[in-house]
Amino acid sequence: MKRYIITLFVLLGALTACERYDADDHKFGNVVYLNVSQTSPVQLATFSNNRATYDCTLQAALTYPAGQDVRVSLEVDPSLVAAYNARYGTAWPMLDEKYYTLSAAETTIAAGRTVSDPVTLQLRELMGEGEEQTGALPLDETYLVPIRISGASIDVLGGSDVAYYVVKRSSAITVAAQLGEGNWINFPTLDKYGANSQAWNGLTAITYEALIYIDQFANSIVNASGNTSTVSISSVMGVEQYLLLRIGDTNFERQQLQFDGSGSGSQFGKIPGKDASKNLEAGRWYHVACTYDQATQTVRIYVDGKIQSEETGVGITASSKKNQINLAMRALYDLWNSASEADKPQYETDDTGYNKLGDAYQFFIGKSYDDYRPLNGKIAEARVWSVARTPEQIWENMYEIADPESDPTLLGYWKFNEGAGNTVKDYSMYGNDGVAEIDIVWPTGIEIPKINETEE
Repeated sequence: MKRYIITLFVLLGALTACERYDADDHKFGNVVYLNVSQTSPVQLATFSNNRATYDCTLQAALTYPAGQDVRVSLEVDPSLVAAYNARYGTAWPMLDEKYYTLSAAETTIAAGRTVSDPVTLQLRELMGEGEEQTGALPLDETYLVPIRISGASIDVLGGSDVAYYVVKRSSAITVAAQLGEGNWINFPTLDKYGANSQAWNGLTAITYEALIYIDQFANSIVNASGNTSTVSISSVMGVEQYLLLRIGDTNFERQQLQFDGSGSGSQFGKIPGKDASKNLEAGRWYHVACTYDQATQTVRIYVDGKIQSEETGVGITASSKKNQINLAMRALYDLWNSASEADKPQYETDDTGYNKLGDAYQFFIGKSYDDYRPLNGKIAEARVWSVARTPEQIWENMYEIADPESDPTLLGYWKFNEGAGNTVKDYSMYGNDGVAEIDIVWPTGIEIPKINETEE
C-alpha cells in the first residue's frame, strides 16, 4: 500500500511541474480547453455606458505540455444561444455581429507550453455615433456571445470547450476596487501641510459615504510572518481612535456598522450600541454613510440611504478651536515640524498643540491603524464631506455626485472607476489621490443596482 501512495504522490508532483513534463511518459490523454471555462462556462461582460469598446481575452489551454504544436480553431457560435437559455431559464438574444469581433479564428499552443497566446473578443461601437449615440448598444439589455473550440489537432475537453459571454451595457456602476488583507488606500498629500490637506482640518461637521461589498466577515487573519491574529473589525474609512466608520468591534456584533467618535473633535464614543438586528450581510452591496454635526450634537448612520441609527445630544457641547475636527492631523504636525524656530511657539499652544501630533493616526480607506482590520471586500463611490449631509441628500446622491469640483464641502471623492493601476483619483477640487498599499484587484462583472431609482 505504501508503494502505491508514494507512486501517486510522485505522479501528482509531476502534474504540478509542467515545464519538466515529458509528454511521452504521461499516463493520461492530453486535451485542449478554454482557460476561462475551467471554473465556469459563463463569463460576465458588464461594462459602463461610457465605454465605446470592451475587450475580453481568452486562451486555449492544455492539461500538460505537448511535444508538438497544437492548433486550435475558435468560432462564435450563435446556435448555442438556445441551449444556454434552456439551461439557465433566460431569454437573452444573440448579440448583433456589428458589436463584436474575434481577433483570431485559429490559435496555436506551442510545443512545451500549456496555453496559447491570448485571443480577444472585442466588443465595439457600443456608444454608437454622435451626441445622440445613434446605433448604440441598448442600455441595461443582456445579450449572449458563445465562443467554442470548433476544432483542434488533439482531443477537446467537453464541457470546457465553450465560453458564454453575457454582455450588458449597464447604466449602473460597473467598476469597483477589491481591498482586503494587506491592501488599503493611503493618502500621501494628507500627511503634508498644504492646499490639499488644509480643507480637512478645523471642521465642525463631517459625512463619510461609500458603496461596500463584504466578501466575508473573517474572524482571524494570518500575517506575513505566518502568525494568526483575531479580527473583530472591518475598517471602512476614517481615522482610528478619532473618527472612524467601521463594521464590528471587540465584544460587539461582528457584522454591525459602527461609527466610532472617540477623538477630541467628536467625543460621542461608539454609536450605536450592540444590536444584532442591525447586522449587515456578506455577499451584497450596501451604501453606508455616517454624519456628525457639532452644532446639533447629532450622529446618524445610514444604510442604503435610510437612517439606521441616530443619537442626539451627544458629542461636543461647546465648539472651540481646540476641539475642531482634524482629519489630516499629520499635516498639522508637518506644519509645526517644518516651521522656523521663531514660528514654532504659535503652534505649541493648548488650542493648537500641533507639536504633539507626531504619532497621530492617519486617514485611510480600508484600514484603521494596522493590518488586522481590513475591509475584506469591494468599494466604490467613497466620499468625505465637511458638512453633515441631510437624509434627502444621502438618498438622492448615493451613486453619483454632479459637478464634484464645484463644491468646496466635498473634501474627497474617490469613484474607484479606474479599472486598472494602483492610484485612485480624487474627483473633488482638492485632488487628494489615493494610493494602494499593494496592487489593486479590479474584479469584472460588477453591477451595483441603483435602489433609489424606481420604475415609472
